Amino acid sequence: MANTNQHSTEKQLLVDNHSRIGEGLFYLGEGLSPFVKETLQSRYGENWETIVKGCLADKQFHFQGNQVNLEDSQASLQIIKNRYDAFKNTLIQDNISLVYNLVNIRRKWAHPKLSEWIKLKHFTPEYTYYSLYTILQVLEAIQAKDGIGEVKQLMAEVIPLLQDKPKYENQLQSRLIQEKIEGFVGRQFVFDAIQTFLDHQPNGYFIIEGDPGIGKSAILAKYVEKTGCVAHFNVRSLGVNRAENFLESVCTQLISRYNLPYPNLPADAKKDGQFFAKLLDEIVSKQKSETKLIIAVDALDEVDHSDHSGANILYLPIRLPKGVYFLLTQRPLTLPLTVTTPIHRFNLMQYQAESLADIKSYIREELKRLQLNAWVQNQKLTEENFITQLADKSENNFMYLRYILGDIETGKYQDLTINQLPQGLQAYYEDHWRQMGMMTKPLPRTKIKIVYVLSELPETVSRELIVDLVKEDALTVQEVLEEWEQFLREEMIGGETRYGIYHQSFCDFLARKDIVQAAGVTLPGINAQIADNLTGGTFGHG
Repeated sequence: MANTNQHSTEKQLLVDNHSRIGEGLFYLGEGLSPFVKETLQSRYGENWETIVKGCLADKQFHFQGNQVNLEDSQASLQIIKNRYDAFKNTLIQDNISLVYNLVNIRRKWAHPKLSEWIKLKHFTPEYTYYSLYTILQVLEAIQAKDGIGEVKQLMAEVIPLLQDKPKYENQLQSRLIQEKIEGFVGRQFVFDAIQTFLDHQPNGYFIIEGDPGIGKSAILAKYVEKTGCVAHFNVRSLGVNRAENFLESVCTQLISRYNLPYPNLPADAKKDGQFFAKLLDEIVSKQKSETKLIIAVDALDEVDHSDHSGANILYLPIRLPKGVYFLLTQRPLTLPLTVTTPIHRFNLMQYQAESLADIKSYIREELKRLQLNAWVQNQKLTEENFITQLADKSENNFMYLRYILGDIETGKYQDLTINQLPQGLQAYYEDHWRQMGMMTKPLPRTKIKIVYVLSELPETVSRELIVDLVKEDALTVQEVLEEWEQFLREEMIGGETRYGIYHQSFCDFLARKDIVQAAGVTLPGINAQIADNLTGGTFGHG
């Protein structure tokens, strides 16, 4: 059923784009008709119709009695091709090349091949935008009185469909998407639910909720990759989790994508949500009523909303214009979001059977890696038996699989059976914490302090700054960074490597009361130490 829905959606996209090109060709015909007639009359005088009949001798359907119908773009394009000498004073060689391109575009529009529709070779968003832009260039070249604005509007409708859009000003956001969709499988039941919401609601908020590691961010990233919608990913460990980050990112994308008249963001654009709401209204006023604007925002629970307490998180609008939708992800907790438009909370935790099927598909794909396959064979397990048992161990958590499969591949569990693997993500963290000697007596307080400082930092930092923060030697810090590499995110900024915790779920583990007590630290103490260095300007060095 999911494949049928997907094929139906793709086919509808092609039909819509075919219609847009047809409408563009109509405006092209309207613009070319007086231009061709006036040019030929100027060159050939009263004989201009004789010239036209000669150009269109093989296409009698352009004649109505003795009168020629130039409103069909095909007729005007063929005349320009056949009588280029008459038009070269107005159309330079580049324009004539455009005319030849339009002849092919018009032919593909008039005679579509079903097989090419299915393969998406023609009438894709890219091809449609190219076709409309070619039409626009010719209309502008001949200074057409009508049609230019209408073609620009058609192009504006296509821009949100382009899969290689937006070209993010912030390359980090683009890289996060690629990182999160690596190895992606399934989740069609979520995409179907999103589409149902879009089809049946005039606007609104669709919120995907679920526990850490369950795959919320990956689902959002895949949706963005598939649709090319406007997107912003909050990441606490990178310091990208404030309202000003969101407003700058999304407003910049909207201005670029919809060609809005703002060469630069206004000074107050990041102060609150007023400018953002204004952009949404401007975009909707320019679009056709059935056009949808979708904005995807990840990890609302990682947002620092201390700078806009009392307002909606990230200044998300209370009221949405018709056709505007937000696709959000968060953990199942209460966040400040008061709205007057439709809102639907999609709880991933209620779809255990569907998630289990996707987990098994993910493991099956990963088993193509030679080291994993060898471990399974050494365990004397069948492939399906291994998939079933590991899926149960994962508790439907993709982050667990990311870690555990990596450890199996590197030989960490060489001497253990599958039954001895930790059950669930939190148990995995406990097991790793114990194996790294973080609970042995005497406690390795220096290493513990370094890991906890990393978990509480508001952004990634260099090794040198960690040394300053913890007041330990560089060799010890580097040793901890290497030991905990799989849990860390590395960023290259200004020619230096910076480190932070990869996933918020590990920070949650470290914040557990029993782990904090066993580690012999206090979180207020760790944060006070960081604050002292912040006050002293440590972060200003990097």
